[in-house]
Amino acid sequence: MQRRVAGTVIIDGTDDEIWPESDEATHQVRAIEMVLSSDQPAVAMDIEDVRWGGECRVEIRVTARVLDDNQVQVAGDAKLFEGTSEDTPDMEDRQVVEFIVPKGGRPAHHFVQLRSTGVGGGDHAEITFSLTNSVVED
Repeated sequence: MQRRVAGTVIIDGTDDEIWPESDEATHQVRAIEMVLSSDQPAVAMDIEDVRWGGECRVEIRVTARVLDDNQVQVAGDAKLFEGTSEDTPDMEDRQVVEFIVPKGGRPAHHFVQLRSTGVGGGDHAEITFSLTNSVVED
């Protein structure tokens, strides 16, 4: 049986600047819609990186797979980078992402908080997943 996973991933981020500069913020919404079946391995969700402030980037790498009971497992990680450019290799935080999207079309919500661990430490990002799992009608 095929399952449709649909919803949004919302990424809010703040590039903390030293006074008198103003902080730079972003609010991005990424739409998700994919069809899965129980006979396929985990499938990567296509979530575009979010870049802002000339220094920050969030990467979300998660996969989805149908479990035996038709629930969908979402698993992977989310990373916050901060440095001298939006392409920096300097990772500030990483959080494991793992949650279940129940069958039946009721939304599952999952929240991830990322924070800068470096000097200054004010950069942060919040990621909110809101996904449903429903039967694909023929």
